Amino acid sequence: MTTPAVVKFDGGARPNPGPAAIGYIVKTDDWTKEGSNHIGESTNNRAEYHALIQGLELASEKGCTEVEARGDSQLVVKQVRGAWSVNEPALRPLRDRVQELAEEFEGFEIRHASREENWQADELVEVGFSD
Repeated sequence: MTTPAVVKFDGGARPNPGPAAIGYIVKTDDWTKEGSNHIGESTNNRAEYHALIQGLELASEKGCTEVEARGDSQLVVKQVRGAWSVNEPALRPLRDRVQELAEEFEGFEIRHASREENWQADELVEVGFSD
């Protein structure tokens, strides 16, 4: 059984909405890759989605077959799972892109992580703000 790649993601805007940044980490048993970017004007929720998308795209590019995504945004986690509806029109294409990417993997899970557990992705958001 293959150990899933772990994708940790975070995003933020200051103020909200305002200048935004993202951070993500993809970790397997063999390697770890991370990224951070300033993404221009956005909202916290859109930034969270962009971070998840970047992490999933990296996992796909690297040939990962199973992914467990972890983020501290309840909204993103619950919308991707289908537990919450997507009321904000700007978030629908982002949620749809996440679902498209998730279908590329043989196995995909997404779960909520505490801010403490997600500290590495949070630090990468800070790096993104300084870029």
